[in-house]
Amino acid sequence: MIFKDLKKRVTLEATIQQTKLFEILQNKPFWIWNIEEHKQEDIKTNGDCCFNHIIGLPTKEGVEKPLFDYEQIIFDTLVTQSGNNLLSNKKHL
Repeated sequence: MIFKDLKKRVTLEATIQQTKLFEILQNKPFWIWNIEEHKQEDIKTNGDCCFNHIIGLPTKEGVEKPLFDYEQIIFDTLVTQSGNNLLSNKKHL
């Protein structure tokens, strides 16, 4: 096997992994802000309840942290209820 063949194989494997991850993330919310609803969805989906739990929660000093209230304010400011990106409307934060 030459380097060119190895590069093609690695690229193909990475593409397959990206496709699988995209399929898992498709139609998942970024975060479920209601705590009870989040717990129920976590149990129902075996931990694949939202984007952040699938890719991994943010960590601080090795400890996973949930999203905080101020992050919800930022998220809500960036994305409207209909899912439209407010930045495309040239709004400033």
